[in-house]
Amino acid sequence: MSMLSSISIWSMEGAEPMNIREDAEKLRQDIEDEQNLKLKIALFGQPGAGKSSLINLIVGQPVTQTGATTDMTTEAKVIEHEELLLVDLPGYGTSKFPPNKWMEQFQPEELDLFLCVFASKFHEADTTFFKQLKEKGRVCIFVRNKQDDLWEEGKTTEQLEAEIIADVHKHVGSAENVHFVSCRTKAGLTELVDAIYAALDPAKREKYARSAKAYSKEHLEAKKAACEKSVYKYAGLAAANGLNPVPGVNIGVDISIMLKQFNDIRKSYGLSDEKVNKLIPSLLPIGKRVLEYSTKEGIMILLKRYAGREASIQIGRYVPFVGQAIAAAAGFGMTLAAGKSYLNDCHQLAEQILEEELGIRQ
Repeated sequence: MSMLSSISIWSMEGAEPMNIREDAEKLRQDIEDEQNLKLKIALFGQPGAGKSSLINLIVGQPVTQTGATTDMTTEAKVIEHEELLLVDLPGYGTSKFPPNKWMEQFQPEELDLFLCVFASKFHEADTTFFKQLKEKGRVCIFVRNKQDDLWEEGKTTEQLEAEIIADVHKHVGSAENVHFVSCRTKAGLTELVDAIYAALDPAKREKYARSAKAYSKEHLEAKKAACEKSVYKYAGLAAANGLNPVPGVNIGVDISIMLKQFNDIRKSYGLSDEKVNKLIPSLLPIGKRVLEYSTKEGIMILLKRYAGREASIQIGRYVPFVGQAIAAAAGFGMTLAAGKSYLNDCHQLAEQILEEELGIRQ
């Protein structure tokens, strides 16, 4: 019998037996509730300002069509990506959507954050909409896209940006920050991502960190910290279910839960099969591990590697994440160690890919 299987599932005080089913059900419900509650970010602004391109860069994938030069949107376009809902809002104050009708139909109070995206002179409709949002206590970030197109003879880029900032302040009546970005060169994206992250409350920051593409090592670290919390929960639930015996180890684990956990981690880091298979030779060994360990057979190998290594678990450290019964149960330490190992591999690979991307852009 493995040392892990000898860990008691009695309470730490030794007074009452703990109910692992109750802890597992609560953990399962926590995971479902967290995944069902999406972070909702809305983009509004002028036709042709590059909202679709910006959405694609935020998630790191071509999730919406780009290149439209006229605003034909007659309803909100919703793009779901992991724990994000990105909402491309139709024009405000048009004949199709006068202000009162717009507010009634799209209910901005149900959205978490707004990005006002513009690429030319700031429009009066944007000004009016921002003031409406401010009255409702909503947070809005101003994004001047197509920064690489800024040019006027006799003026520097810094002077032109200062004029745009002054124009925005004149329209909205307050000293709002304006973030200059280019979807073509990816300039300014790191600063914009940081601004979005800072504008969210802590729980929603974790959703954004897990779901949005990282353009800096700081974002990657935030992504890892957010993913690690999920690792505790998924690993605990897999250990509590205990459906599949690990070969050579007297412990059962729900492999389907582990598969979902590993798949979620890969998605969070944007490590699709296609992307991993296109890695440069120096990154292929760790990329191969990431792919191999995301299969049922690979998970079995990884679990077996960590069997017996986690017998002396300090139960109290894990109770806030998974509950006392699961933290004390046989198999929890093994599944947790396997999950953390896979997370570390994905993080290391994503970090090296980011270094390559930054090197190319420099």
